Amino acid sequence: MAQPQLLFPTPLWRFQHPQPEALAAWAAHVLALQARDPDGLQLTNQGGWHSPTGLLRDPALAGLFGWLSGCCLEAMEHLGWDLALAQPAFNNAWAMVNRRGHGNRAHLHSNSLFSGVVYLQVPPGSGAIRFLDPRAGAQMLMPPLRPGVSSLADGRCTVVPTPGLMLLFPSWLWHEVEPSASDDPRIVVSFNLGMRARRPQDHPAGGDRPHPAGS
Repeated sequence: MAQPQLLFPTPLWRFQHPQPEALAAWAAHVLALQARDPDGLQLTNQGGWHSPTGLLRDPALAGLFGWLSGCCLEAMEHLGWDLALAQPAFNNAWAMVNRRGHGNRAHLHSNSLFSGVVYLQVPPGSGAIRFLDPRAGAQMLMPPLRPGVSSLADGRCTVVPTPGLMLLFPSWLWHEVEPSASDDPRIVVSFNLGMRARRPQDHPAGGDRPHPAGS
């Protein structure tokens, strides 16, 4: 049987943080931030808590962003990014806390190259992330599909997160979060990645990791 060539694939990288104790400490810190600013922001979140977007400079999360930096560099190396010309750089980062009934409507992230999310605490049933086919015409007419068919055809890819999972994907990729069915908090940190041009005088040892904007 002839096999189709897959054109224009969309990358989705997955990484796993190895230290549950660190995840628990970062999750507790996010809950403390929520307690100090219970209103938060209302952006794509439908219910739930969305922190301000300046977490890159939070010293309590420095270890998390150091790990994320290494993951992003590994992904960019795989992509073929020429680090001699430009380096990946964090644009911003924020935390979100969802409880029962809270989710996120479909959205993308403007003015960035890649976006990511790391799951610090994920109670069972607290909401999967769903990526949507970004091709405008792909869903105009769909044939009837057999149960369990691949997401190559149905236009959706659902990822059920687990604690410590980090997902990295192009910022133009539409995604949404299912409403939580758990009373316990689902705690994540999300971020956007851009790039910064390398200057000839930049030292390689100082430019081979994503850095917070303005640092």
